[in-house]
Amino acid sequence: MLVLHYLCTEIMMLELHHVTIGSQVHDLSLTVDAGQLVCLTGAQGSGKTTLIRAVMGFIPVDGGHICIDGELLTPQSAYYFRRQMAYVPQRLSLPDGYTEVNTDYLWLLNKAVNSDKPLLIIDEPQNTLPTDECWEVDRLLMEAARQGKTLLAVNDRITQNQIRL
Repeated sequence: MLVLHYLCTEIMMLELHHVTIGSQVHDLSLTVDAGQLVCLTGAQGSGKTTLIRAVMGFIPVDGGHICIDGELLTPQSAYYFRRQMAYVPQRLSLPDGYTEVNTDYLWLLNKAVNSDKPLLIIDEPQNTLPTDECWEVDRLLMEAARQGKTLLAVNDRITQNQIRL
């Protein structure tokens, strides 16, 4: 029987312990506390999006483990953890016939930051943003951290708490 102690509680910490994923991520350990923003950087294909997918429980890790608020992320628990996350993808693709959904990256980021979700997972936009929008993205990420949210973001402009893959 799976006991889920984390339901109805705010996530305070994201931990990666010696995580290895394929040939891209090797023995990565990091901790992201509530109110902290950790930025992933690296060349295209270095594993940033792959790592985000693993943190969300969409793909398994080959080695190590991921914990959220002290609880192990497993295929069984991933769904419950995702209910506590807001995720902004690189791009939002819609099935044929759907056109009424706002796919603007900045709009999606603003919705995530202003959500009641305590853990934000933010991937970089696939297309380069204009400079003023980059500043707004950075401002929103810093604001979310000030609100006490736990953030893991792909962002090479914010240099504090940067992890290079």
